[in-house]
Amino acid sequence: MVNKVKINVQGTGTSHTRTDLLAGPSGEFCLISDEPPVRGGNNEGMLPLEVFLAGYIACTNVIMNIIAHELGITFSEVTFKATGHLNPLGYMGKEKLSTPFIKLELTVSGNYSGEDEQLDELREQLVWRCPAAATLASSGTEILDIWNLVKI
Repeated sequence: MVNKVKINVQGTGTSHTRTDLLAGPSGEFCLISDEPPVRGGNNEGMLPLEVFLAGYIACTNVIMNIIAHELGITFSEVTFKATGHLNPLGYMGKEKLSTPFIKLELTVSGNYSGEDEQLDELREQLVWRCPAAATLASSGTEILDIWNLVKI
């Protein structure tokens, strides 16, 4: 039997576009998602798909550092940028899509210490060890990683 990890998030739809999200063992972490006025919202939080991409970045950061620790690499001053290229036909109700995000660009910038081969190994492992990256890749999303790291 495979061990399973439960992850719980709760949400309350406080309007037709705003969702107040709670997470953590006691619901102590809060995030607001909303739409801009042009789509009937009040622009009171991140777009739902921005929340999705933020989760992808956060997952990448955590798993990247786990792998780095295992391989003896250290990172500093790391920043991430995710740009998703979304096919809107799905949410518009015009087409059933298995791959809503056609392409995703992830830029990782900062400093690292370690061997180039170790960094290559980390990048290979990250694709399948990061649950968010693995989910996107298995849906057919083309993931383009851009690593702007300076070796120190």
